[in-house]
Amino acid sequence: MTDMTARVNGISFSNPVLTAAGPNVGTCAKLMEAVKGGAGGIVTKTVSRLPAKDPRPTIRKGPCGGLINCETWAEIPAEEYFEGYREVKKSGLPLILSIGYSPEDMKYLGALLEREIQPDAFEFSTHYTGKSAEPLLAVARALRETVSVPIWMKISPNTPDFEELAAKASEFVDAFVAINSLGPVLDFDPDHPVPPLGSSWGQGWLSGPPILPLALRMVYQIASVQPKPVIGVGGISTGRDAVKFFQAGASLVQICTAALTRGSGVYGQVAGEVRKWLEERSISSQESLRGEYARQCAARRKDRP
Repeated sequence: MTDMTARVNGISFSNPVLTAAGPNVGTCAKLMEAVKGGAGGIVTKTVSRLPAKDPRPTIRKGPCGGLINCETWAEIPAEEYFEGYREVKKSGLPLILSIGYSPEDMKYLGALLEREIQPDAFEFSTHYTGKSAEPLLAVARALRETVSVPIWMKISPNTPDFEELAAKASEFVDAFVAINSLGPVLDFDPDHPVPPLGSSWGQGWLSGPPILPLALRMVYQIASVQPKPVIGVGGISTGRDAVKFFQAGASLVQICTAALTRGSGVYGQVAGEVRKWLEERSISSQESLRGEYARQCAARRKDRP
């Protein structure tokens, strides 16, 4: 019998496929669609103290099945999500609240949301905080001083020394999420060369299948340099994609773009495909896959003179 449950930071997930913070969970209704769609846990859209003011349009198709977006964070206050958050908690699924971005934001939102919602964990985005380690560590430190539940740190692919950051941040956080969308990037129709998004010159952030190899590499490296769990996100749309992330060192995976292009049922579909992959190989759980690629790399190094 294949066991699809996963446990991270003492939180039990019915399956290892979670939502990722993004427009796929941008409303209270979409949160519940993800619950019904078979997600093993719910990570919410990032909220900050001030609602975002995103220029329209915010999302367009990108190359190779990806999406390009110029969204930032939620355009409504955190309080307007409270009803949706509470509905998720009633469902019994773990609830991870995504917040950003400054130390002051962490202290205000962390205290408010832990008091009012009692989430299972917080995820904080580093996307707009900076590239060097110190401001990112300051955010992690502020949240750790404020809340008692586990903290997940989401790593931007634009962070130059992300391995060093992960090693230092492991003092304050309980898990890492890798990666955020990649950019800024630009793409447009050569027959109509006008900005495709509402941003200043049409730039946006790339997500989906084109960034999967980068996400996989960063998951492997982060899992290799520190002991805390890693959650993989970036281009996952099939069970085989998810399996690769587990083998690279991920304990869980998150999905955003595939839910936008295929609907909220993709969470359960991917979980089902993982189960089938395991059953076909008589593997008892996805946990036994974790780090398999790293073990193979270590064996290769040992065999070489």
